[in-house]
Amino acid sequence: MPASTSTATPIPSPARGHNAPVILDFFLSGLGFYSLVPVLPSVVQHQTRAAGALLTGAALFAFTLAYKGGSLICGNLLQKLPVRTTMVGGLLLASTGFLTLRATPHPAGILACLALAGLGISVNNISARVLIAVSQAASATRNAAFAYIQVAINVAAAVGPLAANLLLGRRPQALLPAIAAVFLLTAILTFCLTPRELRADDGATRKPLGLRLIVAMVRDPHVRTISLLTLTGSIMYGQFFSAFAIHVTHITDSPTLRGAFYTANAVLIVVGQVLVTRLTNRALAHGRPPWRILRLGIVTFALSFLLLAVPTQSVSLTFVAVGVFATAEMVFSPMVSTAYAQLGDGRPMVEVFNFRQVSATIGESLGGFAGGSLFTTMAAHHMGAAYWTAAALIGLVATAPFLRRGQGSARIAP
Repeated sequence: MPASTSTATPIPSPARGHNAPVILDFFLSGLGFYSLVPVLPSVVQHQTRAAGALLTGAALFAFTLAYKGGSLICGNLLQKLPVRTTMVGGLLLASTGFLTLRATPHPAGILACLALAGLGISVNNISARVLIAVSQAASATRNAAFAYIQVAINVAAAVGPLAANLLLGRRPQALLPAIAAVFLLTAILTFCLTPRELRADDGATRKPLGLRLIVAMVRDPHVRTISLLTLTGSIMYGQFFSAFAIHVTHITDSPTLRGAFYTANAVLIVVGQVLVTRLTNRALAHGRPPWRILRLGIVTFALSFLLLAVPTQSVSLTFVAVGVFATAEMVFSPMVSTAYAQLGDGRPMVEVFNFRQVSATIGESLGGFAGGSLFTTMAAHHMGAAYWTAAALIGLVATAPFLRRGQGSARIAP
């Protein structure tokens, strides 16, 4: 039964059950990840003198494709092995890729090392989420765990870029070995702290579909609903590291202030995620399906874009837009994992989270491409406001069918 409206739904402790090692995993691996991503073009430049725009772009593409979708190619293997084995194996792959990259000046070798590291990150991430899904039965408990993961990731996102720029400026040759060491340490701690008996196939009635899961995403109405909302929200989230990064260059010439926008986003999530999760858990306890909360996150993303579309831009207004964007992220990101976890019902959890991986990979890739290419062109012609307005409308139009369904659409929710 739904909880009383006068009582807040308590948020479970992150240290309960199997949450603590997963949160530690995401924090440490996120620290390594965010120590690389903001400076990856500079790292490629340091590795080879022949690095041009093509190699830099190819390196970013190879790494992004691998870390977002690499686990799709090994779903059956992940299903058979213990979760601890796949988590540790992924972390060791990432560590090996980054350490080997340090000694690889050839362009093909650079791409291969980044792909290997990205694959390892992808395998670890999906395995860690599967661990939460198979060890937690209640939606609110899962949502709390995924929310704490979101906090851990954003703490890493706030610290990692600062550490990377500091190390890259003083001892650039030490950056990749340091990142490799972080992933190795994470692997050791994960091996020691994670239970060895859990498998991804616990509760599953068949093997995962692998790459054929895209067909299931189209045919199954439950999966289709969550996947379309995840795709839309991921397109909007992808603007933050593409179009917004270019947008702030038109707001201020100060590199410190530009970086402060991203730091503010991470800090707001660290501070506010627990409160937002209390509210979303209360909504779940009152019978709200996860897709409705995803829709709210998308609408909030759209609101932040409309603030960026205001003709008279300022630093203060941009910070307000960042705050609204951070709120959307706090609502949307943990609920994506919660929504997909509810799609189990006999499906292998590896398959369920591969649904998530496909939608998020396509969405963030499309969002990043649009932000990096289309916004650049439109901003050069003083049409940046039109871009942000169009981006907001995409989110609002995509959620409109769900608004029309109202309460009756609860029957399609998992």
